[in-house]
Amino acid sequence: MNKININNYITKQMKEVLDYQEEFAKNNPSISNSIEEGRENYIKERAYWNENNLELKEEKRVIQGEYGDITLHIYYPNNNNNLNCTLFIHGGGFIVGSPKTHERMIKYFSKHSKSIVVAIDYKLSPEYKYPIAIQECAFIANYLHKNAQEFNINKNSISLMGDSAGANIAFNTNLYLRDEYKDNSYIKTMILYYGIYGLNDSTSRRLLGNKHDSLTKEDIEFYEACYFKDDEIQKKYYDCLNADLSYSIPPTYMCVGNLDPLLDDSITLKEILELNGTTCELQIFKGVMHAFLHYTKIMPEANKALKNSVDFFKNNQ
Repeated sequence: MNKININNYITKQMKEVLDYQEEFAKNNPSISNSIEEGRENYIKERAYWNENNLELKEEKRVIQGEYGDITLHIYYPNNNNNLNCTLFIHGGGFIVGSPKTHERMIKYFSKHSKSIVVAIDYKLSPEYKYPIAIQECAFIANYLHKNAQEFNINKNSISLMGDSAGANIAFNTNLYLRDEYKDNSYIKTMILYYGIYGLNDSTSRRLLGNKHDSLTKEDIEFYEACYFKDDEIQKKYYDCLNADLSYSIPPTYMCVGNLDPLLDDSITLKEILELNGTTCELQIFKGVMHAFLHYTKIMPEANKALKNSVDFFKNNQ
């Protein structure tokens, strides 16, 4: 009720994306039918948008963590040593996705930023509940810092990058390193795409969110129910907006579409970061919806956002 009719505002290319997704959905059940089926269909749908990808040297490693093996996909822009490193944390509502479903944006960022990108295949919910994903990402960030020579990276130049739920995990990974490991001094920047940061209600959430972006109030409640334990009260590393952001927050780039129900999450986080003196850039792209960075095959806004985030990254090393 009282939702904006997005068809009156989306770009031509965004409409092409929705048309493709609608056709795909006819023969592929959604995540609400079955999480396992939903994961498989998410992989299939994203495979189309990752076609004709960039050629980059890739390596896979498995690191033993507290909750079992953690698989890393490592992308090298060239053969140089002592490069900056970016830990990429994929989105997918905490329940779907992998480095491979986000490979196009990962490879673009690695190639143009000249950063080694380590994409973590963290454990998904509901099998693994909060805060396990954050703990695994923090563990790997610290591992990269302590074992930099193994990866040919600069131990004091590691950045965090994520989209959607991955942006939330990335931001809270920085807080977890700061508060629990007592050291996030080596985190140089954060690159955050259309994240969820802690609002429970907002103008954008009231007016936006539909079957196409799977971000209705009910959708978000479903993701949160999968992510948290039933009796979870303490959500310290979820609600970014109520955390202590007065210190040890690195320069942060954010982008979001103006038709994204999470728009106000990004606007609010930017205001808080700037109040606390953190260098922060937020870019709002008109006519596009949530997850638009997947669609660089056809959407100029996606390519521009990636380029802008690369520029911000380079300017803050």
